[in-house]
Amino acid sequence: MTISVNNRKKQVKKTFDELLVDLSTSNSEKVRYNAARILGEMGDFKAVEPLINVLKNDKNGSVRLYAARALGELGCDAATEPLIESLREDRNVDVRVRAARALGRLGGRIVVEPLVEALNDENPQVCITATDALIEIGDVATDALMESLDHEKVNVRCDATRALGEIGNKKCVDKIINMLKDEWVNVRIYAVTSLGKLDDVKAVPALIEVMQDTKENELVRAGAAAALGVLRDQRALLPLRQLIMAAEELGELEDTALKSFKKIMAANWETIPGATPVKKPALF
Repeated sequence: MTISVNNRKKQVKKTFDELLVDLSTSNSEKVRYNAARILGEMGDFKAVEPLINVLKNDKNGSVRLYAARALGELGCDAATEPLIESLREDRNVDVRVRAARALGRLGGRIVVEPLVEALNDENPQVCITATDALIEIGDVATDALMESLDHEKVNVRCDATRALGEIGNKKCVDKIINMLKDEWVNVRIYAVTSLGKLDDVKAVPALIEVMQDTKENELVRAGAAAALGVLRDQRALLPLRQLIMAAEELGELEDTALKSFKKIMAANWETIPGATPVKKPALF
């Protein structure tokens, strides 16, 4: 198999074996990282070991980055441990980001613990990428993420709360409800959003309480109102109506409450006395 490699003067066709030689022996970092990139695209598992060697030993961060990317694209389980090592130990932020992304693609229980550890990385982009990787892995990450809700660092609690909402396992609902009492507003914002995504009406009383709390941050209250609209539980109708009626003018909070009121009415009109099946039911 050959593949075209562009340079400024001409297009050069290189075979798989030639790319392996470039990857391992070239003095040019550009040649090495291009070889790593292309080897990942070619999809031949024979490139896995050479790429692992580069990931572990190449002195150039860009080359290691493309090696991590290629290993994720190839999807070979043999790359899991080397990628975990890079995620934990590589000093280059971009390499850690790529390693986290690759581990998300590889999946499996073995990658959950190191990715959860990476939520505590000193670099925010690594934390975000590790969170997205855990979301991609899905349900198998739920228990470890639930434990992270008790972490001392606020960003870890934020990321874990967000991830659990995206994964959608309802076993975490009670823990997410507890996060509504977190001292940090960002955690509470993620908590109300995640409770909407988890789609469990068990959260309705707690969300109503948050929405009605005039001492609470308005973004959190609006998020709670929005989540109630997603859950479409009739118990929220009266609190939503009271909030809207109490306002002299409709701000973001009241506007969100009104939208949620309409969603709940539209979903439940058949069981609400006096309601009519209109697309946008009137508030009164």
